[in-house]
Amino acid sequence: LRELRVTLNGSHEEHALLDEGSEIVVIRQDIWQKLGLPANKERTMIMQTANGTTQEMAGCAEMLEIDVGGIKTWAHAYVVPDSPYRLLLGRPWQRLVRLSKEETHEGVYVTIHDP
Repeated sequence: LRELRVTLNGSHEEHALLDEGSEIVVIRQDIWQKLGLPANKERTMIMQTANGTTQEMAGCAEMLEIDVGGIKTWAHAYVVPDSPYRLLLGRPWQRLVRLSKEETHEGVYVTIHDP
């Protein structure tokens, strides 16, 4: 798992976790509340976590703006009441930006493309 520095909705800097095993984008409820965004309460689901437990989503922050190094992207982010991460960028977002990684001796280089 890798982290990226992102800016949410043009004002809130955050660390986002890249998770190749996740099929959704997830935002922790306290971060969502700081942004003051509406959530679609009808768009919910129950998420199975990596440790095998389940957690109900509190809704969906639709079209969350996620800026990475000046590249603006948008995603539907499901709101979770409690999690060890603040923002999780799963496979839908990674496919949108055609994310690629290169591992070298100096570190890991992540490349994204403007959708």
